[in-house]
Amino acid sequence: MARDAGMEPSLGERTGAAPPPRTSAVPVRLPVARPRSWQVLGLVLLVRILTMEVGSLAYIYLPHAWVESPPGTLPPQGSLLFRALVGLWTHWDGLWYLSIAQQGYAGRATATAFFPLYPLTIDLFGGTALSAVLAALVAAAAAYWILYRLASLEFGERVGWYTLLALAAFPTSFYLTAAYSESLFLALAAGSLYLARRRRYWPAGLAAALAGLVSTYGVLLVVPLAWVAWVQEGWRPRRYAFLALVPGGLLAYMAYLTPLFGDPLVFDHAQSNWGRHLAFFGVTLWRAAVHAWENLGQAISPGALFAPGSPSLGPSNVYNLLFALAVLGILIWATLRRRLPGYLLSYAWLALAVPLSYPAYGTPLMSMPRLALEVFPLFPALGLLLVRSRLARRVYFLSALPLAVLLITLYATAHWVA
Repeated sequence: MARDAGMEPSLGERTGAAPPPRTSAVPVRLPVARPRSWQVLGLVLLVRILTMEVGSLAYIYLPHAWVESPPGTLPPQGSLLFRALVGLWTHWDGLWYLSIAQQGYAGRATATAFFPLYPLTIDLFGGTALSAVLAALVAAAAAYWILYRLASLEFGERVGWYTLLALAAFPTSFYLTAAYSESLFLALAAGSLYLARRRRYWPAGLAAALAGLVSTYGVLLVVPLAWVAWVQEGWRPRRYAFLALVPGGLLAYMAYLTPLFGDPLVFDHAQSNWGRHLAFFGVTLWRAAVHAWENLGQAISPGALFAPGSPSLGPSNVYNLLFALAVLGILIWATLRRRLPGYLLSYAWLALAVPLSYPAYGTPLMSMPRLALEVFPLFPALGLLLVRSRLARRVYFLSALPLAVLLITLYATAHWVA
């Protein structure tokens, strides 16, 4: 398959590793031209419109649970139309990000668990609930485009397009256009790796540093970036100097927090408010399986899922385990079959290790369906799988889309969050 002029060969080709199968393995070969920027934007907007339609209808017609908000704040107020189209997308963590954009961190140690770059972006867009959604939407458009470019660089344009379709249909992709930081992190993290693959190392280091101001996952990028530099440059020490930028975002945040709270690690200590603690990943999976079994009945009961009053996190254990096992299975397949370059696999395994090694009491795999978005090499792996098999496409889309509708509905009515 033709590549961009001047585009680097894949790392699999460079290292001699077995390259992933190309479109010749696909029974029916349909020519897929490179999508233009407006086509990628159109896909993002289509996903957003469909997501908004499902969420708004659920918000209007289904019973609500109570929405938890940061102390001293209230969910965005306004007309039913405003709450159905905008306000509901700032539930849960979105309320924390919005409150940080409006009030800052001072005197609120718990708020430090939510890193500052996305709240700063919200403030740049105007500091309102609508601003939070618009900022996420712009970041999502950038994330989709960059991920397409990265997947196309490694595997060709057809796999790049299927990578976007896999992301668009993923059951929790709606978080990319809600008032959450996932889209901004994805744009910066994938952008960092793409820039490094194009040998633009210093911009890659800067993008990784900015990713570290969005999430602690940004620090993990030092490993795949070093891997890329090693494969492309060999042992040329000067080529590795850009790696010093990678922890810069996290270190800057820690330096900011120290005079405010007297503790540079207050953001980590704040995780105890959600019961986070260190544990061996095998223990986490076992406990997650036990909790999922205990709550299986509630997870498949509409009456239990949509009960009014305080939301129950019990049923989420079932969905958390399903997502963890799905991500784990796809990464094992990609590793054993050597489908992804080493730098993508190294980051994916490190990113998956975080929720598996840092569980929460009562809901061991808390937020796993959303944190799967941080493991973004998952989507090129899915793209490779979907481009090879018509059966895989049917299974994926026919299972992912109904689950997406269910999760959007539960999120919009405040019965569930990841």
